[in-house]
Amino acid sequence: MKIKLITALTETLRRRRNMNATVDALSRLNDRDLQDIGIHRSQIETVARGVIDFHRSVRDVTERTTDDSNTDQSFS
Repeated sequence: MKIKLITALTETLRRRRNMNATVDALSRLNDRDLQDIGIHRSQIETVARGVIDFHRSVRDVTERTTDDSNTDQSFS
């Protein structure tokens, strides 16, 4: 139970730190650069949250795939 709580807290803190870094990086771009990548300044936080959620889901799938391939090893 405590491990799950610590894991959830760690994930929340990591997600927040990554989102803040993404928001900061996008906020430093000028309006023309933002337009070039297809977003408006008012969308920065929403885009940052979406990027973080996407990367998290990719990481989770990758970890599951890696875990599955490690457990499929047979011993002779």
